[in-house]
Amino acid sequence: MPVSDSGGDKGALPPSSPATSGDRPMLDNDELLTALHAYWNRQRRGRAMPDRRDIDPVDIGPAVLPNVALLDVVDGGARFRYRLAGTAIVDHWGVEVTGKFLDETMRQGGYRDFVHGLFRDACRHRAPIYSSSLFRWNVDTHRMTRRLHLPLTHGGNDTAIILVGQTFFGAGSEPIPAYRHVFDEGVIEQQRREILPIADS
Repeated sequence: MPVSDSGGDKGALPPSSPATSGDRPMLDNDELLTALHAYWNRQRRGRAMPDRRDIDPVDIGPAVLPNVALLDVVDGGARFRYRLAGTAIVDHWGVEVTGKFLDETMRQGGYRDFVHGLFRDACRHRAPIYSSSLFRWNVDTHRMTRRLHLPLTHGGNDTAIILVGQTFFGAGSEPIPAYRHVFDEGVIEQQRREILPIADS
């Protein structure tokens, strides 16, 4: 059954934007996404992004892995197909998505376009994309969700796979503006200095 989410896209912040927006903390202080970003950043080893072979589920760790998904980039980013999805993601979506295309798991509409845009931005910018928005998980109740889209190569130079971290929290009943942030390399390095001590503590 396709999942219906709610939230609009106000557009990506420019790559020159700082890692915080006003008083908004980096990655909204989400510990799981912070740890996943720190791991992805370490595996880059000076490159724009890691390769799929650099990503080991054992190294990601049991606390983070249930909130992780891998999607193949198909036709240059026209579509995205789930390779796997962690148990926390499947539980909240209420449907097994492995092997399915992203557009098969959501109803057509503005939110599906928003989510596709996050994946396309990760491909185009070759950089992490962070978003926070409302996630509708049944007819009457809403939850918040945070997503971190991390690009990977697969034996080449182009973005071939998207590593996604998704967490769920809180509850709400009214649509809220979605937030999206694109990190360029300079901001990634700024994050590395700030995130790694937290992740390694």
